[in-house]
Amino acid sequence: MTYLPLFIDLSGKRVVVFGGGSVGTRRALEFARAGAKVTVVADRFSQELEVAARGGALELIRAPLSPGDDVSRYLRGALLAVIATSDQALNGYLARRARELGVLVNNATEASEGDVVFPFRAEPLPGLHIAVTTLGASGVAARWARDRASKCLSSDNELRTLLEAMSAFKRELKARVPDVRRRLELYFKVESDRVFRSLVASGDVEAALRRALEVAGLSGAQGARD
Repeated sequence: MTYLPLFIDLSGKRVVVFGGGSVGTRRALEFARAGAKVTVVADRFSQELEVAARGGALELIRAPLSPGDDVSRYLRGALLAVIATSDQALNGYLARRARELGVLVNNATEASEGDVVFPFRAEPLPGLHIAVTTLGASGVAARWARDRASKCLSSDNELRTLLEAMSAFKRELKARVPDVRRRLELYFKVESDRVFRSLVASGDVEAALRRALEVAGLSGAQGARD
């Protein structure tokens, strides 16, 4: 199975979580914070889920489930189903039924039985997001890798300068250069400019931005940092 990494906006999308234990709770709350419409189906729920439901963050449906049960009513209209019960046979059944109904599946206990794998995420610099996974081989190793990568990137002042300068440059370019291909050409031209790279290495965001605008032929542009 080949996985394609992506970041997705789940605002307003329906997500069904089967299982109200620690894993189901963690996933349900994370999706709720991301703006998804979350429904948790389980025979019992954690205190955190009860509190979240009372606050309107998600919906709880108390229903003891067994393999063979009709679960289509829970899955109808869902984009994603998270399978996180303590019953392996039930998890396998729920994953199969969700897939048959065209719903993407994350099987929290067996990654190979799902379509979606959740990585360990971090934002080492403002606006820079990373995600690490071993595709189910070892969550411990993935977490270590995330932490080490985050620590390394968060202390990289050159990268911080590049991100700030190029972000401001991109905003200006999008406002003044409508042609997408031309913008791509200018991004590469600026990136390969020796003076620009030297200014980035020095940590001078303003000077790096001015140089980027010069290279792009946009000297004197106003509002690039607004």
